[in-house]
Amino acid sequence: MKIGSLDIEIRRSARKKTITVNVERDGSVNAVVPAGCSDETIYKELLAREYTICKHVANRKAVNKAQINRQFVNGQSFLYMGESYNLEIVETANKRRPISLHINDDKFILDEKQLPKARETFIKFYKTSGRPYVEKRVAHFVEMVGHTPSAISIRELGAHWASCTPQQKINFHWKCIMAPPKIIDYLIVHELTHLKYPQHTRQFWDAVFSVMPNYKECEDWLHDYGVTLDL
Repeated sequence: MKIGSLDIEIRRSARKKTITVNVERDGSVNAVVPAGCSDETIYKELLAREYTICKHVANRKAVNKAQINRQFVNGQSFLYMGESYNLEIVETANKRRPISLHINDDKFILDEKQLPKARETFIKFYKTSGRPYVEKRVAHFVEMVGHTPSAISIRELGAHWASCTPQQKINFHWKCIMAPPKIIDYLIVHELTHLKYPQHTRQFWDAVFSVMPNYKECEDWLHDYGVTLDL
């Protein structure tokens, strides 16, 4: 739907009761609306919010300028749990069972044979090494939030940091493993709370606050520095 200079993707949901506008990390805009909401109603509502949406889009584009274009070369820094590690590319040390990628002291060590698929190798590392940590922290916060997910996964989620499904499964973007531990904790609390409150209602945010009073700081960090969590 076109609103002034904005192209807004409309997504209908039977679970929604009000219109929610999302400005994604790449600056794109979508609106999640009730399934039976008319186009005229949607247009009027979005038109009324045009100025505010444009401000958020402009702010997002400004933040995106801080994005880092990482190269798979010696000395390039890569993040893991909020810490920066320089990349060192080495010859295969063990011909029979080479380790594709690992951390040694303050460096990421990459087998040179993995260079053609270095991005995929890093993603696999984040998924594999991050899962035990996420599972441990989920178990920790389950006791506080009071709800247990049916399953946990670390995967590609596009523009979303995390998600919660109607089947009570929670998903985390592999990029989350690049973030500081407190940010990962916030995302875990956020999704666990969604198991009880699917929508971002006042009750939802009150529940998040009860477990993590500083959650707003984490949201601000993701807004300002989330673009650095990428390859």
